Amino acid sequence: MKTGLIRMPTEQVHINKQNRTQVALSDLRQSQNSPQHGDWIVTLAFYKALHAVDSYFAKQGIDHGRHDKSHPERDGQVKYYLGNIHGKYSALYTASIRARYHAYIHNSQDVTKLVNHASDIEKYIQTLP
Repeated sequence: MKTGLIRMPTEQVHINKQNRTQVALSDLRQSQNSPQHGDWIVTLAFYKALHAVDSYFAKQGIDHGRHDKSHPERDGQVKYYLGNIHGKYSALYTASIRARYHAYIHNSQDVTKLVNHASDIEKYIQTLP
């Protein structure tokens, strides 16, 4: 296994990943088993937001070509560069951790709120130069 710098994908690569994640998110939400999959819906919503944020960072050269940062590092960058969305991004991250690693079951209202957070983040990123 090679170690070292992992190159940051381009803005478009992140946008494409964000769009594919949205398709999966929409498919899962529309399934008749949607209430049983709140954990995965929240996780997909978080990764949709993550790719929106990373597309902005790639576009702005904020990562200086580096893509091996941890979630806490990215959270710090979101707070510093994208403070307007940090609260929503942080809520998504926390909810996805709780769902994936602590078997927390989010109620349907929380799932809807978190999915809306991801959409708000995407829309905000799209308004930036």
